[in-house]
Amino acid sequence: MRRDASSRRIIVVIVPPVDELDLVGPLQVFNSVNRLAGRPIYTIEVVTNANCLTVEGEGGVLAFVAKHHFRRVEGVCDSVLLVCGLGSRSVSDAALSAWLNKMAVKVRRLGAVCVGVFILAKAGLLKGRRATTHWKFGRELATLYPDVRVEHDPLWVKDGNIYTSAGISAGIDLALAWVEEDCGAGLAHEAARELVLFLRRPSGQPQVSVSLASQASEMTSIRELQIWIAEHLEARLSLDDLAQRMSMSVRNFERVFTREVGTTPSQYVLQMRVEAARRLLERTNGGLKRVASNAGFGSVDVMRRAFVRLLGITPRRYRQLAEQSIGK
Repeated sequence: MRRDASSRRIIVVIVPPVDELDLVGPLQVFNSVNRLAGRPIYTIEVVTNANCLTVEGEGGVLAFVAKHHFRRVEGVCDSVLLVCGLGSRSVSDAALSAWLNKMAVKVRRLGAVCVGVFILAKAGLLKGRRATTHWKFGRELATLYPDVRVEHDPLWVKDGNIYTSAGISAGIDLALAWVEEDCGAGLAHEAARELVLFLRRPSGQPQVSVSLASQASEMTSIRELQIWIAEHLEARLSLDDLAQRMSMSVRNFERVFTREVGTTPSQYVLQMRVEAARRLLERTNGGLKRVASNAGFGSVDVMRRAFVRLLGITPRRYRQLAEQSIGK
């Protein structure tokens, strides 16, 4: 159930030194939503566990000023978001752990960006829960906290009222997900457009997507083609069509594309269409026929075969699992 604007007070707790983008990314999302809505949907209050209110950024270039210490937070809060840095993920702060446990039963949402999950785990808030973090630190999290059900792939994970994310740009995805919960997909999409995001990514989107993993080509023309493919999945993307667009012979185009991207053009298009269909299955209630059409598949059966081939699961079952994951 959506709440009125006055109830959406978000307390952002920063544990120094803090990763700059992990902090600024979500804050910018909430500020953009306020501006787009023309009213203060969110009230943001930045606090810290440090005695000094000037909080250093981990990169040594930026510094931030917190409003006050977390112990001075009073009144009703809607959500709490925890942000730290690589160096502060192992901090031991019994007072902060106790405060987080107290807030977890009071607030609607308690979230952590990137390695902030380590602080939640240290506080005992993730026992038996599903959680994620940046792909570089998933194994460390699982080793240190074996009672946490670490999921290594998702951009963010919701378990009960606790949210964890992969960090960096995924902190923006998590903030947009909160906006969608509060205000609907329309305003969340407007905020994403204002931030010039290439793509709004749902929870289940892998941290390293097909489109990102294969954009390491040194050839600008190939990277531009990949972007064009992502924007025209509903078009006829045969080998002949793509080669013609690149002004190459079919044989030369297939050779160059495979060398640069690491997969054939046909396989790449199939992977992109499956990725697009996954997003639609996670974020919309459209029927399988519409999902298949919007993702560029000729029919539901063609989409089903592609899912089984690449994911080992049918689109219908994929949607069921995504819905179960969101509901947890």
